Amino acid sequence: MRAGRASPLPPDERRTAILAAVQDVILERGTAVTTRDLAAAAGVAEGTLFRVFEDKTTLLREAVLAAIDPSLALVPMRSIDLDAPLEQRIVEVMRISQARVERTVAWMSLLHQLGRPDAGDAHHGPHAAFQDRRRTVGSAIRAELIHLLTPDEARLRLPLQEVADLLATILVGSAVRTVESARSGGDGGDVPAPQDVAAMFLSGVVDPGASPEPHDLVPEGPTSC
Repeated sequence: MRAGRASPLPPDERRTAILAAVQDVILERGTAVTTRDLAAAAGVAEGTLFRVFEDKTTLLREAVLAAIDPSLALVPMRSIDLDAPLEQRIVEVMRISQARVERTVAWMSLLHQLGRPDAGDAHHGPHAAFQDRRRTVGSAIRAELIHLLTPDEARLRLPLQEVADLLATILVGSAVRTVESARSGGDGGDVPAPQDVAAMFLSGVVDPGASPEPHDLVPEGPTSC
């Protein structure tokens, strides 16, 4: 019996799949990428692209917004081990944030080349939706920071929510430094290392007189597996 043809994806799923598939080639070739390149990367015919997207500019802009979706940071944050020492958890948060910012800088450069859509432009819809989503995701990220700090709440000088707000502020400041370094042509060497920022943050919010939790007691010297 001959296998039937796979059912076509619903429109929204097809759109999402194409946006994910074309990101690498867009990042590699920028606005010079051709619709043939985009179709090949997505594994579809060029005509399919234009049934899903109004034109190449629309596709490029939506691909950029999909790539810098702030909710993408939530996935690696949620994979951080809550049993790891507090310092290690904070360093991981710093690294995840810095990596996202570095990638976003590259994408924003491309978005700048495409120009900001006018209020009445058909391209304005996805841009406005992205701004709304960014505000919503900000609350989710703050909730995740609280979750990561909760195992050590008893060791904190300040209420848990205030410490999470301070950490969020530091993440924003670190992001600004990363962006400024990229704009000035730096290699990132002038941006404080995640370990240094985490140590500074913890020295201010952790009560040195509080007993560390068991999972924060890291043995000194080499260990064997």
